[in-house]
Amino acid sequence: MTIHRLDFADSSMLANCEYDDSTKELMVMFLNGRQYTYVDIPKETYDGLINAQSAGRYFNSIKKDLKLK
Repeated sequence: MTIHRLDFADSSMLANCEYDDSTKELMVMFLNGRQYTYVDIPKETYDGLINAQSAGRYFNSIKKDLKLK
Protein backbone atom coordinates (compact mmCIF):
# COMPACT_ATOMS: atom_id res chain seq x y z
CA MET A 1 0.00 0.00 0.00
CA THR A 2 1.34 3.39 -0.99
CA ILE A 3 -0.29 6.62 0.10
CA HIS A 4 0.73 9.79 -1.70
CA ARG A 5 0.15 13.14 0.00
CA LEU A 6 0.45 16.67 -1.32
CA ASP A 7 -0.11 20.02 0.40
CA PHE A 8 -1.34 22.74 -1.94
CA ALA A 9 0.69 25.80 -0.95
CA ASP A 10 -0.70 28.12 -3.64
CA SER A 11 -4.32 27.02 -3.90
CA SER A 12 -7.13 29.31 -2.79
CA MET A 13 -9.49 26.31 -2.58
CA LEU A 14 -7.61 23.11 -1.69
CA ALA A 15 -5.50 22.48 1.42
CA ASN A 16 -4.16 19.00 0.61
CA CYS A 17 -4.93 15.63 -0.89
CA GLU A 18 -4.01 12.01 -0.34
CA TYR A 19 -4.19 9.15 -2.81
CA ASP A 20 -4.09 5.47 -1.87
CA ASP A 21 -2.75 3.28 -4.70
CA SER A 22 -4.21 0.08 -3.28
CA THR A 23 -7.78 1.27 -2.76
CA LYS A 24 -7.81 3.98 -5.46
CA GLU A 25 -9.28 6.43 -2.95
CA LEU A 26 -8.62 10.14 -3.19
CA MET A 27 -9.10 12.27 -0.07
CA VAL A 28 -9.36 16.00 -0.65
CA MET A 29 -9.19 18.56 2.16
CA PHE A 30 -10.50 22.03 1.40
CA LEU A 31 -9.29 25.24 3.00
CA ASN A 32 -12.71 25.63 4.66
CA GLY A 33 -11.99 22.41 6.63
CA ARG A 34 -14.29 20.10 4.70
CA GLN A 35 -12.86 16.75 3.70
CA TYR A 36 -14.20 14.32 1.13
CA THR A 37 -13.08 10.86 0.05
CA TYR A 38 -13.69 9.72 -3.52
CA VAL A 39 -13.52 6.11 -4.75
CA ASP A 40 -12.43 4.35 -7.94
CA ILE A 41 -10.03 7.15 -8.85
CA PRO A 42 -7.44 6.28 -11.51
CA LYS A 43 -3.85 7.23 -10.67
CA GLU A 44 -3.88 9.44 -13.79
CA THR A 45 -6.60 11.60 -12.21
CA TYR A 46 -4.53 12.10 -9.06
CA ASP A 47 -1.47 12.87 -11.19
CA GLY A 48 -3.48 15.43 -13.14
CA LEU A 49 -4.59 17.11 -9.92
CA ILE A 50 -1.14 17.41 -8.40
CA ASN A 51 0.48 18.53 -11.65
CA ALA A 52 -2.19 21.02 -12.72
CA GLN A 53 -1.27 24.66 -13.05
CA SER A 54 -4.38 25.38 -10.97
CA ALA A 55 -5.41 22.50 -8.69
CA GLY A 56 -8.75 24.13 -7.89
CA ARG A 57 -9.63 24.64 -11.54
CA TYR A 58 -8.63 21.04 -12.35
CA PHE A 59 -10.67 19.70 -9.43
CA ASN A 60 -13.72 21.70 -10.51
CA SER A 61 -13.38 20.27 -14.03
CA ILE A 62 -13.44 16.65 -12.79
CA LYS A 63 -15.65 16.76 -9.69
CA LYS A 64 -18.85 15.89 -11.55
CA ASP A 65 -17.29 12.54 -12.47
CA LEU A 66 -16.09 11.66 -8.95
CA LYS A 67 -17.93 9.20 -6.70
CA LEU A 68 -18.05 9.93 -2.97
CA LYS A 69 -17.23 7.17 -0.54
